[in-house]
Amino acid sequence: MKNKGIKYRINKTISVGNVSNGETVLDLGCGKDKIIKTLLPKDVEYTGIDVEGGDITHDLENGLPREVSDKKFDVVFLNEFIEHIEHFKTLLMECREVLSEKGRIIISTPSNNRILYGDFFNGIGEEITHIHCFRKTNMRNLVRICKLRIVKIVGTYVRFPPLSHRWIALPMNQTVYTEVIIYRLEK
Repeated sequence: MKNKGIKYRINKTISVGNVSNGETVLDLGCGKDKIIKTLLPKDVEYTGIDVEGGDITHDLENGLPREVSDKKFDVVFLNEFIEHIEHFKTLLMECREVLSEKGRIIISTPSNNRILYGDFFNGIGEEITHIHCFRKTNMRNLVRICKLRIVKIVGTYVRFPPLSHRWIALPMNQTVYTEVIIYRLEK
């Protein structure tokens, strides 16, 4: 992984998922590199889905593919993905249906700040292709509609160093910005 920020965000997302050996994992929008898979415990049954490069090639705008709709998963990841999907509510409801009894859905999505100031703060030059922006209130409403509950909300916070100039010093050595918000959902 070239970017330390991306690795940090994905590791934090995986830790919120608390994936254990022997569990089944569904990674939606996994990308060609399947980065989440490379960071999971080795004894995990992993299935990645994406329009190209996944274990299953499928456009998730059309919902979950038949290959997984009759299975149960312990963890479903939507890592910086839900904001790219037009029919996110339908997809989240389908994710609920494939969850095992004690399963969890882990959604990470850029914060409002990253969407507005992405290139300025993280410098990764990402192309912004987001269809939706999920604030905490939007996510709470979506989760309630999908008959899920939020059990944990975590941010990937960035600390700014003190700023100074000849005539002014701003004590900015504090956490004031989060790149990504991670939600852990359960039934």
